[in-house]
Amino acid sequence: MSLERERGTAERGELGMSLIELSIVLAIIGMMAFIGLPSMQEWLDRYRVRTAAAEIGASIQLQRMRAVSQNQDFSIAFDQAAGTYELFQGDPDTGTALDVIPRALPSMVGFSGDSTDSVQVPNDRIIFHPDGSLNDRAAITDQIFLGNAHGDVFLITINRATGRVQVQSQSYGY
Repeated sequence: MSLERERGTAERGELGMSLIELSIVLAIIGMMAFIGLPSMQEWLDRYRVRTAAAEIGASIQLQRMRAVSQNQDFSIAFDQAAGTYELFQGDPDTGTALDVIPRALPSMVGFSGDSTDSVQVPNDRIIFHPDGSLNDRAAITDQIFLGNAHGDVFLITINRATGRVQVQSQSYGY
């Protein structure tokens, strides 16, 4: 008898959803997505800056480790206008490029800072020597600023004597 009862209710449409109920649910989902999309885009832009800063920091550390382990100079050169950087074995002018094409910053991320020069390293390059130190200069640290249109800025600091790399947020929202 119960099987007959279930068939009877299915025939009357009581087990499914009506078109009106489905439309209401889809409208609510659409409104929630519309409201959440801008904040999701800002989060994605912050994520891009943070990962770009971490990637450049890791590339700098990699070049330092290569210089120490292979007992020769390794370098990294920055092109602020193009938003790219490139790794070299030796000096960027005379050495061998380790990348087929320069590494580009993600979209919506650029070299930016509080100063006119976002990459505050001599001649936009860092050269690591076999002892782990970098280019001889009077400054104690080199700095690279990365930012986006929302004002999220990350600072990459390289200590000249030790080669230590630090990546830190300069934004107050983090």
